[in-house]
Amino acid sequence: MTTLITGGTGFIGAEIVRMLIERDEGPIHVAHRSGNFGRLTGLEDKVELHHLDLADPEATEAVVAAVAPTRLFHFGAILTGPGEADPQTLLTANAIGFIRMIEAARQAGTEQMIFASSIGTYGRDLGPGAVTDLSLQRPNTVYGVTKVFGENLGAYYRQKYGLDFRGLRYPSIVGPGVTTWSLAQYTSWMIEKPALGEPFTVWAAPETVIPLLYYKDAARAALDLSAAPRDSIKAINYLVDGVAPTPNAGEIAEAVRRAVPGAEITFEPDPKAALSLARNLRIDDATARAEWGWTPQYDLDAMVADVVAEVR
Repeated sequence: MTTLITGGTGFIGAEIVRMLIERDEGPIHVAHRSGNFGRLTGLEDKVELHHLDLADPEATEAVVAAVAPTRLFHFGAILTGPGEADPQTLLTANAIGFIRMIEAARQAGTEQMIFASSIGTYGRDLGPGAVTDLSLQRPNTVYGVTKVFGENLGAYYRQKYGLDFRGLRYPSIVGPGVTTWSLAQYTSWMIEKPALGEPFTVWAAPETVIPLLYYKDAARAALDLSAAPRDSIKAINYLVDGVAPTPNAGEIAEAVRRAVPGAEITFEPDPKAALSLARNLRIDDATARAEWGWTPQYDLDAMVADVVAEVR
């Protein structure tokens, strides 16, 4: 089975590559834009690398046609922070780029496409209680808008052309080495910085709640979803939760202090950030658990311990 991974040098994509190599599932093709191969150190000779800017439709079509992947993990995208600074560039890469990617995959005879979506597809008018796969999706970021678009176009291609499209609505992903700032990024840095012996100031209030998934669980979720029998996939796009019950920022800090005695973590809530983080969002991933057996492996303490070990 030939596999192509866009965003394959990124946070989750590189871990998918690593897991595929460990499972001896090849050949593996990695499409990247940054040229930063730090997360693939030692693995470069085990994959085929392709430079790809999703904003370039001709390049997208050429890479997919050349690889003719049996399976495609589409994890390449511009994220919320850069996207809000430059919405038009994000729209070109995440929306137009997605159109070109899925159509090129169809024409190349790709059998399955796994898509990285986000809880950013939920925004306004959520109401009380946990978010489910049937909750109303009204995103309030351009990133979320393009992810809703991708989910729905993918579902249409599944219905119209038989492409086995499946999507994952990821929560905040935690892990070491992330450099792109986002409102939720404190969930990683408040573990990583103390592990490096550095103080860290959280810009959210201690009671702030954001659903968390460790990056190794995020990669495994993509592979588990890919491996599920086609006839078990009903919802098509799935929420996946990780650490449960979802800890607040203060509880994460306490877990870090248990793992790193003397960790200096302080809280100075930013009023602007507080407005965006005030939803205290919780999610219910019962559909993924029922349809393809999703179960995360990392609880809060295990996640913190693994980040500390990775950093050190």
